[in-house]
Amino acid sequence: MDQWAEGYYAVDRGGDLVVRTSGDGCGPSHRIVDVVDACVESGATFPLLLNFPDIARDRIRTQHACFEEAINRYKYSGSYSCAFPIKANHSEEVIRTVLSVDSDDSLRCSLEVGSKPELLIALAQACASGEPKRVQIICNGFKDRSYIELALLAQKSLGLKVILCVDRYEEVGLTMDCCKELGISPSLGVRAKLNTRHDGHWGSSSGYVSKFGLCVRELLQLVRTLEKESMLGCLQMLHFHLGSQIDEISTVKSAMREACSLYGELRKLGAKLDTMDVGGGLAVTYDGEEGSWSPKYTMQNYANDVVAAVNDMCVQRGIPAPLIVTESGRFLASHQSLLVFDAGYKTDAVESAKGAVEDGSPMSYFFQTFEEVYRDLTTSGSDVEEAYNDALQFRKEAESAFSLGIMTLEEMAYAEELFGDIMRFVALRGEGSQLDAAKLSQALPYFANLSIFRSAIDSWAIGQSFPVMPVSKLHHKPNDFAKVYDLTCDSDGEIKHFVTSRGALSPVLPVHCDGKGSATLALFLLGAYQQSMGNYHNLFGETCSANVTFAGDGEDGVTISRLQSAETSAEILQRARYAPGEMREGVASAAKTACGVGGKPSRLLSLVDELLTQSGYLNSTT
Repeated sequence: MDQWAEGYYAVDRGGDLVVRTSGDGCGPSHRIVDVVDACVESGATFPLLLNFPDIARDRIRTQHACFEEAINRYKYSGSYSCAFPIKANHSEEVIRTVLSVDSDDSLRCSLEVGSKPELLIALAQACASGEPKRVQIICNGFKDRSYIELALLAQKSLGLKVILCVDRYEEVGLTMDCCKELGISPSLGVRAKLNTRHDGHWGSSSGYVSKFGLCVRELLQLVRTLEKESMLGCLQMLHFHLGSQIDEISTVKSAMREACSLYGELRKLGAKLDTMDVGGGLAVTYDGEEGSWSPKYTMQNYANDVVAAVNDMCVQRGIPAPLIVTESGRFLASHQSLLVFDAGYKTDAVESAKGAVEDGSPMSYFFQTFEEVYRDLTTSGSDVEEAYNDALQFRKEAESAFSLGIMTLEEMAYAEELFGDIMRFVALRGEGSQLDAAKLSQALPYFANLSIFRSAIDSWAIGQSFPVMPVSKLHHKPNDFAKVYDLTCDSDGEIKHFVTSRGALSPVLPVHCDGKGSATLALFLLGAYQQSMGNYHNLFGETCSANVTFAGDGEDGVTISRLQSAETSAEILQRARYAPGEMREGVASAAKTACGVGGKPSRLLSLVDELLTQSGYLNSTT
């Protein structure tokens, strides 16, 4: 947990999960169960998305502090600003949080947009911040005339600093036409296609065949075109992006060397560049320091290498130090959100099949030896791996005997029982290659009140691992293992990998079953992309959510704001282009016809009305 929680989440002495608003472990901490109880008292329902804005603020301050340390270390004469990519989390609360963090620089945290709706969000939130002139907006993505005009007019009418970043060479002519028509001198940036690339899932965003950016020949043509139009002085920013989750710091080093060479050469050609936007890619630890979803460097390592590379370029070429900008949405937003949900499991005890083997059964010797394996394993401490392999062989022989009609149904049930008893013992005490297989064979099915496709879509889409654990009783030693399935009618609707205490991945979740048949679990690191990209599979919509802030220890220090109900069935049906009112009337008409004269389908219609106002998730209580 220490590897992915970054100090924001921990387990207290009572075995309960706690949340902290500072990554250094200082400041107030609160039990998740208390936060959930407070939300439920205010009307919240499960599944419940908890957002902690103070964590996002702390992440921004942490990033700024690391860059300030690097700036001081290398005596860099420039400054730093982070830009939050709105695509990482479209939530109004997150954007407001980002813009509320003061820095010592003249600019607040910038906003990066990649579409017209995102630009509209950025403009509105910049104005709502009270100091729009301190907000910088970086416009990336594919652009048409209306996108470009909106950015230019925001600069002219609102006094915002809006940088139009050229992502395709085709945008150059359109941008110049708009500038001439509106009489506006733009602030331009350009995204470069670097040859450097990384090998992770998002590596396609990098390299010379990437989707976005201008190659070297196009960069040269851009300079010539702008110079011809007396607009070369408008080119202020060089931008590149290697893709999300860069796991090797060597990739960052290579990209910075290449980008700095481009920056220096463009300056030599007359461009008045004053900003270096190094994009995103700063990785977050999801599955432990050795996992495939984890960086092999620290935030400070990253800041040091970025600042050192830019500083070396400035010293060697004798050019002014640019403003360094990062777009690390995943780093800033991931930790601030978690989903709390209930999960049910079957607790009804199945009657033992022991005694099913009758005297004279052709399977008597088979069961004598099978029972001996179990007895030796549990009493005399026989070799666990040997017992595991024996159990597999006995299970195979039992299946064959049953198929041939030699073994009765009752005997097959007993064979399954013996196999399960051995595997359960191995799962709790075994080691090595047999351990995961034993756990998987005996895992309890936990049916979770959530949709993976809505709340943690990357778990399904790209196999990303998100930490999951119970919110309480973590001081108890696990006595069983669980597979977690969601509510959707889809075989992919399950959490397939769980992060263990050692940072490795397991196909099952260790749990302490208390026989009550339900548990409350938390799914972590959902603040980046999961809410923005989640879909409506089986028409499960957005969950109930709450913003939680802390003013001190104890229940009195908890403030719940912006409690939003889950999307209702009526709202989801409207998303699917249905008219709930017409649907209701259609059911009412058919019901009246079916009931005949004098019939009253009131119960049916009242239930339809009730369900239209509720979410599609299961009704449950904590």
